[in-house]
Amino acid sequence: MDDKTTRLLRNIKLFIQKADEDEGDIADILPDDIPELNELPGLVEDFETLTAKLLRQQRKYYLDGLKEFIAKDDTETLESLLIYFQNDLFGADDFAALFSEEAASFLTLTVSELTAVIMDSIDKDVAFEVLSKRTTDWIESWSKQLAEIMALNTHKAIESQLLEVIQNGESIAQAELRIKDLPQFDRARARATARTEILAASSQANWESFMQSPSVIGKKWKHSGTKKTKPRETHVAMDGTVVGVDELFLVDGEFGMYPRDTTFSARNRVNCGCVIGPVVDNHIIGLSPEEKEEIRQEVLEELDK
Repeated sequence: MDDKTTRLLRNIKLFIQKADEDEGDIADILPDDIPELNELPGLVEDFETLTAKLLRQQRKYYLDGLKEFIAKDDTETLESLLIYFQNDLFGADDFAALFSEEAASFLTLTVSELTAVIMDSIDKDVAFEVLSKRTTDWIESWSKQLAEIMALNTHKAIESQLLEVIQNGESIAQAELRIKDLPQFDRARARATARTEILAASSQANWESFMQSPSVIGKKWKHSGTKKTKPRETHVAMDGTVVGVDELFLVDGEFGMYPRDTTFSARNRVNCGCVIGPVVDNHIIGLSPEEKEEIRQEVLEELDK
């Protein structure tokens, strides 16, 4: 397993462990003055419901597979059960393909909706029309990567449980209970994933909006304050930091385009309520709608290369 996969596996594990720390509405961890604030709770709830449904289907797939294994021959050993999971069930698990497709579709609509709201708040002369290729590529790539890592994390968790069953001399019935109760299939995982990924989509929507808005010449890191979460001192220290719209922030030794960037490790992503705000050039805002549209089209051409 390469270092990147190992790191992402740790991130997913931390998402699950952190889920119980979530308190109240997602808006409780964000600043009150962001234009997309009212849209986010419903989006998180819908993505959580979607993710929970697919996790339930995945759990049923493994429990049905275990029952089929038992039905074939009740003299089968736990060792052969483990091999059956490794060689047959893991390879045929379609969770990653299903989640990737569903997530990409959902996040495309989400980023589009949020970008429209954010761009309208910046300059009503420049309305959202279409996402840049860089953003659609990010959505497709990250949806696929996240789905694969979530599936791999589940496979490793099942494998670990079956090995413990073998080592402890437990029964196949106990193996079934262990798989059924895995946190990889529960609502907490769906909730943690939904919160983190919708907030990441919100950050991407802000970046997209800033890139497409001619008057925005920079982005400012804004810490959410203490609110419902314990603040990271490294994130508090970032408050007010300004960089170019397409430049990276340096946060706790890691580079990212915005808060919760998927390039950050879990320590900088999970339960982060920071946002970015636009740094606006008032002279450009005063240009005609036609002049601003010409600038926006030039930017989109660059982003679509």
